[in-house]
Amino acid sequence: MDLVSIVTPALDAARFIPQTLAGVRAQTYPDVEHVVVDGGSRDGTAALAEAAGARVIVVPGLGQAAAVNRGVAEARGEVVMILNADDLLYPHAAASLAGALAREPHAVAAYGDAVHVGEQGETIAAYPTLAFDPDAFLESCYICQPASAVRRSAFVAAGGMDERLELALDYDFWIRLARRGRFTRVGEVLAASRMHRDNKSLARRGGVYREVARVLRAHYGYVPYTWSFAYASWLLQRTDGFFEPRRASRAAVLGALALGLWLNPRRPLRTVRDWYGHRARR
Repeated sequence: MDLVSIVTPALDAARFIPQTLAGVRAQTYPDVEHVVVDGGSRDGTAALAEAAGARVIVVPGLGQAAAVNRGVAEARGEVVMILNADDLLYPHAAASLAGALAREPHAVAAYGDAVHVGEQGETIAAYPTLAFDPDAFLESCYICQPASAVRRSAFVAAGGMDERLELALDYDFWIRLARRGRFTRVGEVLAASRMHRDNKSLARRGGVYREVARVLRAHYGYVPYTWSFAYASWLLQRTDGFFEPRRASRAAVLGALALGLWLNPRRPLRTVRDWYGHRARR
């Protein structure tokens, strides 16, 4: 039975980390270690993690990607899960993911379904998980990070998290890892991704879109309509796309075309066809 190492990057996370820690302690899998890498919290995060039995590493100024990489380097397990300090694991998560990897020795990662929850832990919506398809990452990041596990050897071989990224690091990692091998999917809800106004991916929405565009251009040489429309909608409407749904206004649709052409200067025909195809389906 493989040891499962759960790595949590944390910074000033005292508001939510007690629930995250409780979820790790409640795992039914018998061999779990929890490594919390604290970037220099000033709110007692490290003390809370230590009191809950986690192994805590404090490195002031460490960014999220670097904290994940440091945690994986310090971890002892061959199966690694990355759990942010405001997300939740359900009790059977580690057991289901470790079991899936044991049954599929050639898979580099395993993932399950997940839900979005709010500040009080209330379920808001299902996470839009899809069947594994490396090409589908062009359109969306369809794997929920806390509901996944990676073989440590595969994490290292893929180069770990890109420490130049702040907001799309998991998306970039899945794209790179999917080129090294296949993922196996578990048909169970394993975790919850917490969505709240202070959530980094919502509070810094413009930065998310800019970084996603950078990642997609680096890996695919193209930013599809789904992302150019989301980015254009944010620029024009300042909606976060989650609590405040995007409106397919004429300005947003035309803005998506203009933005797509700007983001894809070497792919103008593909951009126009992509834009027209989405508009025709609507």
